[in-house]
Formats: sequence, structure tokens, C-alpha cells
Amino acid sequence: MGHHVLNFFPLMSTRRITMADVAREANVHQTTVSLALRNDPRLPVETRARISALAEKMGYRPDPMLSALNFYRASRENVKTPPSMAIVMRSRVGRLATACYAENQFEKGARQACARMGYRLVVFEVGGAPAEGMRLSRILRSRGIGGVILASLDTTIPKLDVDWDHFSALCIESQHLGLSLHTVANNQSGITRMAVRRVCELGYRRIGLAVGEVEEAALGNPFAAGYLVEVHGRKELTMIPPHFLRNGPTATIVRELGAWVRRHRIDAVLSNWSTMLEKLEAAGFRIPQKLGLATLDHNPHKGAAAGMRQSHELVGDRAVEALALLMKTNQKGQINLPNTTLVDGFWQDGPELPRK
Repeated sequence: MGHHVLNFFPLMSTRRITMADVAREANVHQTTVSLALRNDPRLPVETRARISALAEKMGYRPDPMLSALNFYRASRENVKTPPSMAIVMRSRVGRLATACYAENQFEKGARQACARMGYRLVVFEVGGAPAEGMRLSRILRSRGIGGVILASLDTTIPKLDVDWDHFSALCIESQHLGLSLHTVANNQSGITRMAVRRVCELGYRRIGLAVGEVEEAALGNPFAAGYLVEVHGRKELTMIPPHFLRNGPTATIVRELGAWVRRHRIDAVLSNWSTMLEKLEAAGFRIPQKLGLATLDHNPHKGAAAGMRQSHELVGDRAVEALALLMKTNQKGQINLPNTTLVDGFWQDGPELPRK
């Protein structure tokens, strides 16, 4: 009886397509292929795209052993000279630390992530001067800093003309700058929806939203969007027009705020301003006896304790993680179709909002 050998594996070529093969087909040097596949900005965009497409068509795949060796070498080099990334923040000259609590937490989270991942974080403060961006570009390039986080720059800095093609970059909030960069931000809309649900569970039915007009516009109106969507879906709640707080004389702010609360017979206020407690009391309301109050951005140094704690520190941490990936894959400049990572907050009870 003859023996039949069953071959379970189809015959196929075991030869791996190499960079040299791609280089011959593209009629370029192998170094050019290496640069193109690493998306190196020293090559024109068209050249990078042409070579990458050709490599994909030919079936080129990186050698996993070589990639592992390169990663090992890079990690050894990083032990000697840790790579740097910059976090760019608004100038805090003359400001108390408590006035920029969120920014301090962004920086804290970023520092912790950098320490964990082997990066050195360098802080730069900027103002609203027109030439600030180009000056920053020169400093960053002279120091060999390849990654940049724009950390919650506010509308006092309407524009920042950095030469982005030389840097991997992303934003923490800062949507008003209009940059086509990935963004990490607090989930303001989701935070507001969670706050409305919690206040409703505590028995309040006429919940009003009072938020800063400037920051609401700069962020893309997330507080109002979250409030309107959540209240619309709850028949037990009364829809009340949001009140947008304008910067100006305190007496005017207090008068307009008090008129809004009385006109709509509001029984609980949601606000992102840490000074809301003192302003409502100045308007004649006893908190919480006559009016409940919940914050949308808890500041442990001032304001109401009841409400939402935004995860500012975690936002800074996630921003570093995302930027590290951009730096390792050599993705530089503004991009098409950037994505936004939203970080949720959590509720905490407090004396300003007892169960009704």
C-alpha cells in the first residue's frame, strides 16, 4: 500500500520584499524609501505618498526583528538623552495659582505621564503678541524639541502662528485657534448631561444653566448643548433658556443673574464659574435653603463643592500619550480630519445641593 503524504501548507514564496526592492522599483536610493516610510518631512509630500503607495502595492512589510532592534537601540539612547516635548500655556504673570487651577492640573498630569514614558517636559508661557508663534518656533527648533502641546490657551491668545510642519503637535481644548490638530479635552457636554441627571435625581425640576459666554463660545457651546439635550429628554424637567455670563462690573453680573433666576423660578443652578456661590448670595439668594447650586468644574480652592469634577489631570496625561505616538511615528504638521479625545468627569455631593 502506498503512503500518501498530505501537505497542509500551500507552496508559496518565502522571500520577503525589502526596502531595496522598493527602492529599485521606485528608482530612488534605499535611504529615500526609509525616510518616506517614516513620513519624514525632509521629503516632499508627493514623494512620501508615491513611495508609500508603491511599498503597499508590492507587499512590503517591516521586518519585525529589525523593528525590535531599532526600538531597543532607541530606548537605549533615550536613557542617555530623554526626548523633550513642550507644553505651551498662557502667561500667568500676576495670577494666583488658584485662578488657573485647570491649567495647573493639565501640567501636573502631563509631567506625570512624561516621567512614566521617559520624556522631559518643558513649559513655555505665551501672551497674545502677533510675533509670539514665530518666536516660539525658533526656540523650539533651537532646543531640538519635536513635540508640542497647546494647553487650554484662552481667547486672550486668538492666534498662534507656529511653523507646524516642523513639529508633532496637538491641543488641549484651545478650539478657538482653528488649528487642524488632534485635540484632547474634557467632555463638557457629557459632564453637563451627567450633572442635569444627578440634580434631577435629587428632586429639582427647574434647573437653570449659567455659564461664561466667552469660554462657552471658545469651546463650541458644549455646556448649552449638553443641557438642552438632557432636559429635552426628561418630561419632568422644565426647559429654561441658558444664561450666558458676560465679563463686566460685578454689580451688573449679579443684577442680571438674579433677574434670570427670579423670572424663571429656578430651584437649582448649574454653572462653570467658581465665583457663582458668592454672586448668587450677593443677588439675595440663600444657598441651599432657597436655591440649590452645583458646579460644572469643581475647584477645591474656591466655589461650590457639589457638582462635577472635571478630569484635568487625566486630560494632561492623555495628551502626552497621544503626542508620544505622533512623535514616534514622525507625524508632523496640521492634518486632515483630526480627531478629538473626550475625557469624562464625575459627580460629587456637597452641601450646596441637598436632596430636595
